[in-house]
Amino acid sequence: MNDPGHWPYGSLVLRVALGLFLFLWGLDKLIATEDTIKIFSHFYKLGIGSTVAVIVGLAEMVLAISIALGYKRSLSYLTGLVIHALSTLSSWQQLIDPWGKIWGSGKNSHLFLASIPVLAAFIVLYMNRHDDRWTLDSRCKKTHQN
Repeated sequence: MNDPGHWPYGSLVLRVALGLFLFLWGLDKLIATEDTIKIFSHFYKLGIGSTVAVIVGLAEMVLAISIALGYKRSLSYLTGLVIHALSTLSSWQQLIDPWGKIWGSGKNSHLFLASIPVLAAFIVLYMNRHDDRWTLDSRCKKTHQN
């Protein structure tokens, strides 16, 4: 990585931003538990209770912190990618018809389109996980080598 045009902080910025993104969605599950229950029912066809919504939110927040810190990169980045991919796929109707014209819902759901670049960011982060230097994993590895 001695390329003079290479900026070594790209993965750091990407994983902190994606970690914050997931952390806020996890926090949302704790704050707006009833909305989370409705979302799981509508998009995932799963009936969950408030306890499960809170557990999912807490797990998502732990995952978000792991991603932001670069801890267990292969596992945490891939888990974030898979979770976001499933979430994106579950909203396929909103992605195909963001203005509600095809199915006649009339609902403006164009904000779902933001899930596509976020998914791309997760893919890039995962694919570049071995080039990510400013991580807790790298720090732990240096500590164990000394």
